[in-house]
Amino acid sequence: MVRKQVLVDTVFLNKLSQYGKEIDTFKRLIDELDFKPVVHPYVARNELDMYPFFTKLVDEGYIEVIEYDAFLSDDEDKKYYESLFFDVHDEIREHLEAIGGKKQLPKLTIPNHQSVFTYRKASMSLGDVHMILMAFFLQIPVILTEDSDLELLRSITRRKMSSSTYELDIIDAVDVLIRVAQKKDNSFTKAELTSIAKKIGERSRQSDIKQAWNIVHDG
Repeated sequence: MVRKQVLVDTVFLNKLSQYGKEIDTFKRLIDELDFKPVVHPYVARNELDMYPFFTKLVDEGYIEVIEYDAFLSDDEDKKYYESLFFDVHDEIREHLEAIGGKKQLPKLTIPNHQSVFTYRKASMSLGDVHMILMAFFLQIPVILTEDSDLELLRSITRRKMSSSTYELDIIDAVDVLIRVAQKKDNSFTKAELTSIAKKIGERSRQSDIKQAWNIVHDG
């Protein structure tokens, strides 16, 4: 069976694998959904490179880092990517400003000697924008993320990037547990899935997983 490519972000990988302590569990969950995890080169080099377990997953071929030349073939593609990058970042910034929450983003300004491909600044949601655009360019159908602006990202992708042939699904770790629970035949028990939810700090969502399981498995 051909596995479906899914983009993985730093917090999702750390959360579901418990910072590398539960790699086997992480793999089992991902494999149950026939996912093939891939990572954006920006995220790999600026966020995940500090985690030895991530490097091991890449070295053994379980996770693939997709390089820019796989989806940006020429200067025209790169310019289009940069233009979209500013558009999406502006939309995130303007939305956060409008709702007046604690999280706010300054307007994105890239120094003259850098570009969106090289610029790095913490708490700017740069990795999120990179992943959304890579998914769009490669038509990757799923992003696995724990971003606090999950609903906002869903909204932006639906407005800017959905079409009759492509729609991006953005899901978190509990969503993965629920999808596994919804499979009639899987290698997990209901108790295992709810235990994982508790371990990753999602005790309050255990009932959602149990409900999803009970619907399919008659309790």
